[in-house]
Order: sequence, then C-alpha cells, then structure tokens
Amino acid sequence: MRYDGDVVWRMVTLVSMLCALAGFAAAPIESRILFARNTPVPRLVQEFAWRVIETRCNYQAYEREQRSFWAYDARAKQVGEGIAYSINILSYLPWKKSEPPAIIEMTVVDDGRMRLTELKSSFVVCSSDLNSGQAAVSLRRS
Repeated sequence: MRYDGDVVWRMVTLVSMLCALAGFAAAPIESRILFARNTPVPRLVQEFAWRVIETRCNYQAYEREQRSFWAYDARAKQVGEGIAYSINILSYLPWKKSEPPAIIEMTVVDDGRMRLTELKSSFVVCSSDLNSGQAAVSLRRS
C-alpha cells in the first residue's frame, strides 16, 4: 500500500505546481492586432495601436470584428529619451479575397507618455490630423 500513497502524494504535488504555474500565464492582451512572436513592440504599445485603430480609423464595430489585423512590419528605434515604434498593419477580410487589404502605418513614441506621431492609411480612412480637437487616444499605464 505504500506505493499507492506515493502516487497520490506525487499527484497532489504535480497539481499544486500546475496551479501555481497557471498564475504566471500571460495575461490576455487587449489588442486584436497579430504581432510576430519576437516583435520589438511591447504589449502596452500593441494595446495603444489597437486603440488608435478603434478611435481613428473608419471601421464600424462589426467591421472590426470581421477583419483580421496583422502587423507585417514592426520596428523600434531609440529617439531622444524615448523609443519610436513604427508599425505597419494589414487589415483584411479573410473570407472576401476580392477586396484589397487596407494598409495602416503608424508611429508611436513612448518617452514616458505614449503618443501617436504619424498615421497613414490606404483603402480605409483614418484620421491623420494629430492636432485635431477629437478625443486623444489614451491608455492606462500600470
């Protein structure tokens, strides 16, 4: 019977370790933009880029849900006391191959406060007036 006690003890230990490791799992990201695994763009900037698309690009909510967003080129460059993230995004409808994909190009600078410094698009209208009176894109920092 000693053998059964060892198996139970090992199972309890294994389950405890798995539960502890589950607490370290990656938190869900609030961005629908797919980035490469080794992207130089941190999670907070990815979330900010998604907020830019939500607030500045002319997609209805249902359109954003239907479309796929893929960051096909993402780069980081040191500028002054911050980092500039250049992100190029393809937006397309996977089931409608006859429509050309929209291309969204943005530059986000993080120098202690995150801000959008450039926004260009094709096949979708995105508000590129960075000094306009419309509500600023904001993202809480933890």
